[in-house]
Amino acid sequence: MSILQFDQHVDRSHTQSIRWDKYGPDVIPLWVADMDFRPPEAVIQALTKRVEHGVFGYTYASQELKEVIVDYIHRMYHWKISPEWIAFLPSVVTGLHLSVRMLTQPGDHILIPHPAYHHFKDAVLGAIRDYSIYEMALHQGRYILDMAQLESLVRPQTKLLMLCNPHNPGGTVFTKEELLAIGEFAKAHQLMICSDEIHADLILDEGLQHHPIGSIGQGIENRSFSLMSLNKAYNFPGIGLSWVICQNPEIQKKLMQDVHTLIPNPNLFAYDVTQAAMEHGQEWHASLIAYLRKNRDTVHARINAIPGLSMAHLQATYLAWIDSSAMGWDNPFEAFLNAGVALSPGSQFGDQQFVRLNFGTTSKLLNLALGRIEKIYQQ
Repeated sequence: MSILQFDQHVDRSHTQSIRWDKYGPDVIPLWVADMDFRPPEAVIQALTKRVEHGVFGYTYASQELKEVIVDYIHRMYHWKISPEWIAFLPSVVTGLHLSVRMLTQPGDHILIPHPAYHHFKDAVLGAIRDYSIYEMALHQGRYILDMAQLESLVRPQTKLLMLCNPHNPGGTVFTKEELLAIGEFAKAHQLMICSDEIHADLILDEGLQHHPIGSIGQGIENRSFSLMSLNKAYNFPGIGLSWVICQNPEIQKKLMQDVHTLIPNPNLFAYDVTQAAMEHGQEWHASLIAYLRKNRDTVHARINAIPGLSMAHLQATYLAWIDSSAMGWDNPFEAFLNAGVALSPGSQFGDQQFVRLNFGTTSKLLNLALGRIEKIYQQ
């Protein structure tokens, strides 16, 4: 399958797209993290088959789907899991919030990353929990976690460590050794680990391997769980499905206790498209990664050629984390928006001087947006 399929423009205007309808036709929207590409044909066929059936009643996740996930996890990450470790949620965001509300109590303390997707902080604020932020610092072109800093932040009341692997927005893919150090830290302080792994299938650097937190052994699987989804990597986030992989039945039971009540089950389409993507989407996915890699390299080269802007090497995701602090702008987001490009403001991730650029779009549109950004400096 050729990567040229991703050059096809799909008009998303007036489709109730959060990303495309917010700023109007004169602005190129490279912000919200969905891509502009049609999913694999098998996904569309699965939807069509379900629609043509014509009855849309209450639906459950089949045992077959669980077995497909088991096979997929083994094929992608070399991790042997059991079907009973899997539980379903409507989104990874739901899992982040449940992990705080269900697994900790008022008075407990939580460790969350920075910079990070805003729902990490929203989860602890919404549950009214005490928390400390650990920094993902740029070291030799890669955002890493400082274990000494983690040790300085932990308290007797600390119960939960929240992790984002691969990291959003920094794009780091944690090595097995790094994850083992995090796991040993959690064991030493009797912490649980909630690992957001929604970008696991968006690794751009050849030769890198995603390691789910529970796959590294040493007993870490008994105090950790992974939140996973194909929503990002196969581009159907508007349908929505995620799953928890948790070997510890007590943790899984606590985490899932509000599902079917406050938290709805995933919709019937979500089960079908996820299974279709896992079973038949590999060729499409390989072509997508090759296309995103080219887009990543284009963004990296052109952004770093602009005086005052910089971008670290991105190992994973389709989301470039751009440092504009040398520009001296009060509001970088507004500066880009005034140039006709809508990016995600860095304040959403905890740093006002950054912006996040979504390059999950056609290379033509991406180059047009980068041209507008380059004109900011030329002015």
